[in-house]
Amino acid sequence: MPWGEWYATRVYPGLSAFLTRVAGFFRYSLTEIVVVLAVVAAVWILVRAIRRRKQWWRCLLGEAALVTGLIAWLYLGWGFNYFRSDIYTRTGTTPMPYEEAEFQEFLEIFAQELNESWCEVESIDPAVVEREVKAWYSALPAECGLCKPRDWQHPKKMLFNRLYSAVGVLGFIGPAFDEMHLNYDVEPVEYPFLFAHEYAHVLGVSNEAEANFWAFEACRASDNPAIRYSAWFMLLRHTWGNLRSILGQEAFKAWADTLIPEVYADWELAQIHWADLRWDWLAQLQHRFYNFFLKQNRIAEGTANYGQVLRLVLTLSDLHDHGEEE
Repeated sequence: MPWGEWYATRVYPGLSAFLTRVAGFFRYSLTEIVVVLAVVAAVWILVRAIRRRKQWWRCLLGEAALVTGLIAWLYLGWGFNYFRSDIYTRTGTTPMPYEEAEFQEFLEIFAQELNESWCEVESIDPAVVEREVKAWYSALPAECGLCKPRDWQHPKKMLFNRLYSAVGVLGFIGPAFDEMHLNYDVEPVEYPFLFAHEYAHVLGVSNEAEANFWAFEACRASDNPAIRYSAWFMLLRHTWGNLRSILGQEAFKAWADTLIPEVYADWELAQIHWADLRWDWLAQLQHRFYNFFLKQNRIAEGTANYGQVLRLVLTLSDLHDHGEEE
């Protein structure tokens, strides 16, 4: 939508710079604090109405005013980015149609790069990741439609990290102050990609597949082996189901067998790590809610949008001849 792109390029950059500057003075997530205070306020309105025996509609009116004000703040601060133009429109490109020969070429490159980039990642330096990712985003041309990184924008500590691990949330942007949050339970191999993904949201990207694409490109461009491996490892994580669906079980197994055992070992360790932290019933509830939320905000595929990074890589990446524009 034109007004959405106007907001994303004219209003949001300055607003985001201001909000993140304010949030930068605080160590913990201001967005979480705002939500907690809103819940407390909602309970207080209800309790006061009961104690004073107010008519139910007055209580309902107060609750509606609180919720409306909070939603308006969240959308004005970041949420209107959901209504901006997609990456194809902004970069003047057309999604690449499926061509078997091109796709097979990509699969060969994917497996080769993933295998060759493998390295043992026992730890990661967040400062190095932040410096490299911000430098890469700073160099993007204006037509990509992203804001410029700011020195004061850093991941915020979360008040409810254990809860996020239980529902499988590895990171998110807090729209009240445009804060990026990273789950501190993430594995070192996951951290660079997740940092770049969430930082793309801070820079004005709302589409999850697009955020994955920018994260992949930012990490793939690094000379740091751990950061580069994170790009390919996390791309595998987000496209595993898509690849199996496109290729079919037998062809997918044949391709997956070309991956080295070390990659599989990392994959299994990550799966076990998150399974140990997961509360299945709560994770399923959160997934349904977030799937509904995305669909209501112009992400028609819902949570499946994450895996559509594959089409963006095929169209926009320079891995092959179709990726000349970025």
